Amino acid sequence: MICSKIFQQCLAKPFLAIVLLFSIQSATANTTVRVITSLGDFSIELFDDVAPVTVTNFLNYVNSGRFNGTVIHRSVPNFIIQGGWLTFDQASSSLNPITIDAAIQNEFNLSNTRGTVAMAKQAGNPDSATNQWFINLTDNSGNLDAQNGGFTVFGEVVGDGMTIVDSISSLPTFTLAGLADFPLVNYVSGTVQSGNFINIAVTVTEEDSPPNFFDETTNILHTTIDAGAVGLISASFSINATEPNIVIQLNFNSIQVLTEGVDNMASFDAATGQLVLPELFISGTLTLRNLNFMLSDAEQFLFTLESFEQI
Repeated sequence: MICSKIFQQCLAKPFLAIVLLFSIQSATANTTVRVITSLGDFSIELFDDVAPVTVTNFLNYVNSGRFNGTVIHRSVPNFIIQGGWLTFDQASSSLNPITIDAAIQNEFNLSNTRGTVAMAKQAGNPDSATNQWFINLTDNSGNLDAQNGGFTVFGEVVGDGMTIVDSISSLPTFTLAGLADFPLVNYVSGTVQSGNFINIAVTVTEEDSPPNFFDETTNILHTTIDAGAVGLISASFSINATEPNIVIQLNFNSIQVLTEGVDNMASFDAATGQLVLPELFISGTLTLRNLNFMLSDAEQFLFTLESFEQI
């Protein structure tokens, strides 16, 4: 729907309140990691603010490369798949644990629902999580939230990633090196080969910033603008007011001249004072379209939001 200048109608609707979208005092956009497997790749959004100690610990393993070459070593249908522990040495035909850091404190805050990613730990010791992590294949909140201090959820599989996770969970499992529920590919019996394992690597996703995005840590709106005769520029705006209308103020010193345009950049018409943002990303997610601002105070470079479209 398109919201008109009468903002009261928008504010009455949950999630359409642009005041909430523009004024939330939360932290930076969450980190995303890419899990590259021999059966396909998927992404995990990490909950940096909800479980900061756990996310930092997980990223320490990721950035050190220790998760690269590990295998999924446990798969229980309608429960979980688990990894982050073992690598396979083809030459010696042996499974070897990775180097493990000290255990971390438990940070249970979110339920273990389908698609969430949580830390494994020792029974009877809530603060024993180190390197092993698992993905919930179903809603395990009734089980995992209620035992051992609750299992810390620190991320969630995003997009269509659970399709890959489900394909891993559908593989047959075997007892290998004394470990039950070990998923293997194209294996019946005998000596295992590297290709029989679900080998993985985990990397931090590096993404370019969108042309127009709102930084919730600073409450700054970052834009890339085609300003007509003025040229192509990048500029930031701060929130000047939220009631009765959203008003943003140009940070004049932030203006930088650009040599080339980008897709979906904003436009400014000096003749009418209209500033249009075709898309706006918040926390890395495309949230609003066609934001229409009008120059309401030329001396202070104030722009008032008149309409927008909710995704």
